[in-house]
Amino acid sequence: MNSQQGRCGGSRLRAFLFAALFLTASAGLAQGVRVSPILQAGDTFRLELIRIRENSQRPQENGKSRTIVDVRVISANIDGFVLEWVPGETVFSNPQAAQDPLVSAAGQAALGIRFVLRLNPDGELTGLVNQAEIGPRLKAILDTIIRDLALPLPSDQRKSFQNMAGQLITPATLISSATSEAQIYFGLNGVELGDGEDFAVELEQPSPLGNGAIPVTFRIHIDSATTESALLKTTTTYDPTALLRMTQSLVQQSVKSIPPEELAKIPPMQMSDSGSYLFNKSVGLMREVIVNRRISAGGVQRRDGWEIRLLEGPKRF
Repeated sequence: MNSQQGRCGGSRLRAFLFAALFLTASAGLAQGVRVSPILQAGDTFRLELIRIRENSQRPQENGKSRTIVDVRVISANIDGFVLEWVPGETVFSNPQAAQDPLVSAAGQAALGIRFVLRLNPDGELTGLVNQAEIGPRLKAILDTIIRDLALPLPSDQRKSFQNMAGQLITPATLISSATSEAQIYFGLNGVELGDGEDFAVELEQPSPLGNGAIPVTFRIHIDSATTESALLKTTTTYDPTALLRMTQSLVQQSVKSIPPEELAKIPPMQMSDSGSYLFNKSVGLMREVIVNRRISAGGVQRRDGWEIRLLEGPKRF
């Protein structure tokens, strides 16, 4: 997954929306919305990031984590924007969840790293300016995590585990994971919708299970709008057949040999995302973003949630 594809809908979504709505947008935009930032060089704002994890199989580790991110606009011109995105310390509500090495590492990997993000003129996140600088640091953290997780395994299983982890977590997916909250926060930038528009597109997105793409149905509509703000709602439904196929592929990679009859017992998976985006028109920033991913398979229920709130906006805000 890369930063251009991994956002909610990505650039392909915006292309679909633009083509479909071009002829009707001019009539509806008076009461609709165009999601685009209004920022100046030197602007600073602060975000609160809350991650929610709930797993019916491991309820003792359910909980939230909170991170404050400081953002500074390095440049703003006709070519777009360059932003400095600096996450602070992650605090966990459940100490037991913090003991999970993967959860803890995900929360602390970005601490102290200065991400320099590039946005196009519509505010679409298009890349990481300093990827060459921070990529090796993130890779070193990941290698340490994988090594520590493999240590308790029998020696004949460590190599296959490390190989599987290496296939799932490529340099591109590592960067995408580290900037996932930025991808979510700027995920609808560039979208234009008229009042009452309810639009759906079929497209492919990078698989949340690793490499490859998966067919999804993405829907978006304006729930309410005023002259000052607009509330947009989204849903993303992942193709269950493709999810099952990718799950089976992961099992085959992690297990040395698995009989076809056992592979056939893997339960189907249902996965969908729902999003709520409260957009402030005066500065072109989201006041609040709430995204929930719900997964169910074989009686196990899981929810991954993201809540991003604008704590402090630019001075004119």
